[in-house]
Amino acid sequence: MITATANSLPLTHTVAPENEAALIDAVQQAHADSTPVYPIGGGTSLDYGLPPRQPGMGLSLTGFNRVIDYPARDMTITIEAGITMGRLAQTIAAEGQRLPIDVPSAEQATLGGVIATNFSGPRRYGMGTIRDYVIGIAAVDGRGTLFHGGGRVVKNVAGYDFCKLLTGSLGTLGVISQVTLKVRPRPEACALVACGFADVQRAEPLLAALVTSRTAPTAIELLTGPAWEQDTAFQHGPGFPVSLVVGFEGTALEVA
Repeated sequence: MITATANSLPLTHTVAPENEAALIDAVQQAHADSTPVYPIGGGTSLDYGLPPRQPGMGLSLTGFNRVIDYPARDMTITIEAGITMGRLAQTIAAEGQRLPIDVPSAEQATLGGVIATNFSGPRRYGMGTIRDYVIGIAAVDGRGTLFHGGGRVVKNVAGYDFCKLLTGSLGTLGVISQVTLKVRPRPEACALVACGFADVQRAEPLLAALVTSRTAPTAIELLTGPAWEQDTAFQHGPGFPVSLVVGFEGTALEVA
């Protein structure tokens, strides 16, 4: 009997392997049966991409949530792809470090899902996307074969760049099982500046000035429509239905 998730994936059943051997076995069995495989992390972005129509097996990666290696002095961490972004942030925050990727529903969204969608938030302007932080990756292809790319050190250029290839692939090239990330130190100070505008056109000169000025914002977000309506913290009243929010990070002196 075919069942569907809240995001309408046509699943015949779902398996939840908790180790690499079980993951490989599940994919190999699906391949032998000619059954499509739909990787599932926290389930927050299953509506990305072209909706699948063929019934298949859901492959939950939430059991892949272990920290494999964290040499904090090297500012890298190796973890399994099913770890939530919230737990990852908590783990590296204990060492005064962070991954500067803004993810909604961080307690539910998984690292593998963020990589598969190449999700990024307002800090993309100054910090880049998740693909800029993945330096090593392991995944299982559609035949159930495990493959690796990159490594556990930042300066690693050997072989094909599977890290960037898999980032944003929406699970179509393989099921991501393990990831090595480079992380950043937490800034000493952060500040947000918000400006209200009557329309987008009036905000454009300030946006242009920000790009060419000597300031170095780490985040820029232009809120309009439903996004503006939902984010009441940055509203400036009914006459200003557009908000430009700019983030700065650095030392206390730089941010001041």
